Amino acid sequence: MKRFLSIYLAFMIVGMLTACHNSDNPEPPQAAEKTLLLFMPWSAGANEPYNSNLYSYFTQNIADIETAIKTQGGLGSNRLMVFISQSPTYAALVEISYKGQQCVRDTLKRYNRYNYTTAYGIASVLNDVKLQAPANHYAMLIGCHGTGWIPKGIYDFYKTRSFGGSEAAYQIELSDLADGIRQAGMHMQFVVFDDCYMAGVEVAYDLKDAADYLIASTSEIMAAGLPYKQIWPCLIASQPNYQGVVDAFYDFYSHYSYPYGTLSVIDCKQIDETARCMRELNSRYTYDNDKNDELQKLDGMAQTIFFDMQSYTDRLCENNADAEQIVQQIKRMVPYAKATAEIYSAYSGAWKVDTFSGITISDPTTNSYVVGRKTMTAWWQATHND
Repeated sequence: MKRFLSIYLAFMIVGMLTACHNSDNPEPPQAAEKTLLLFMPWSAGANEPYNSNLYSYFTQNIADIETAIKTQGGLGSNRLMVFISQSPTYAALVEISYKGQQCVRDTLKRYNRYNYTTAYGIASVLNDVKLQAPANHYAMLIGCHGTGWIPKGIYDFYKTRSFGGSEAAYQIELSDLADGIRQAGMHMQFVVFDDCYMAGVEVAYDLKDAADYLIASTSEIMAAGLPYKQIWPCLIASQPNYQGVVDAFYDFYSHYSYPYGTLSVIDCKQIDETARCMRELNSRYTYDNDKNDELQKLDGMAQTIFFDMQSYTDRLCENNADAEQIVQQIKRMVPYAKATAEIYSAYSGAWKVDTFSGITISDPTTNSYVVGRKTMTAWWQATHND
C-alpha cells in the first residue's frame, strides 16, 4: 500500500537509548566543524490511534543515516543531534556518534509536555543543541507532515499544516521557525525539508534570513522519503554538494518502484532580488486567472494551490522579454532542481511535468480554502502594491 507523507526520518526506539549523560565536572565541548540537527516534532494528534504518526518511517530513515555514517567511517569533525517527539507529551534530544565502528545513541535531554511549536520553544531546543554541540556551522533537517505556506489549523483542507502534526497544537508556522532560529543566533548553512510542498517561493521568503540554502520538494514525497544513504555524504561535507543531493534523489526515484519525485535547492541570497523583480512585474502586468488551466500544476488537489513559478511568470508577462528576465532570476534562485517525467499525488494520481523551474508560487490560485490567505503571506505583501 502506498502512503504519501511529508517527512520520513527515523529515530529512537524505547530501550535503545542510553541513559542521560551526567558528569560532575563536564569538560567544555570542543567546537565541531558542523552540527547537523534532525528536528522531528510529533507527527500525529493528541489521541490514539495515531493514524498519521510517521514514527515507523523515522526508524528506517535513521538506520539509513547510520549506515551512511559507518560507510564513511564516522562523522569526522562533525556532530549529529536529533530532537524527536515519540508521543504528544514526550520528546528527547539525542546525539548520534561513532565509536568502535558502531553508531552510538546518547540521550542528552528529555522534554515532558514541552511546547516546541513556538518561536521561543524552537529557540530553546536550538540553544540546547548549541550548548551540547557548539560548531562553526549549523544545519537542520526538518521532518514531519507539510503543505508549504498554508497556515496551521485549517482542518477542512486535506489536513493541511505549515509543518508538524495533524492538529494545530502540534503544527509550526514558518515565521515561528525563522524567528526561533534568529533568537538562537544559529543561522543555518542549509535547512532541508523532507516534507511535501515546501519548495515554494512563499516558504523561501519566510526563511530567507534563516539559512543560506533550502532543500525541499515542490510536490508530494513518496513514503520512502529522501535517499539518506546516498545524500548523506553530500550534506555532511564542510561545503555541501548540493548538485550531488539533487542528482542522488533523481537517480533513486527514477529507478524506484513508484518513479515520482521532485527536489530543489534554493539560494536564499537571491530571494530578495526575486521579490523585487516580481513586485515590478506585478505593477506592470495583470494576470488573467482564466489562464490557470495552462499552468504547470505541481500538486494533485482539486483546486490547485502550487503552480510552477516559471509557468506562471511566462503567462503573466505574455512570454516577452520581461518573462525571460524573471526566468533567469528564478534560475539564479534555484541553481539545482530535478523532477521525474511524471509526479504523483495521493489525491489524483500521476501527471506529466512539462515545465519545472524547481519552485512553486501560489499567486494565481483561486482555491476557495486559501485564496483569502495568500494575500497575508510575507511574499505577497513584498511583491504587490495592494
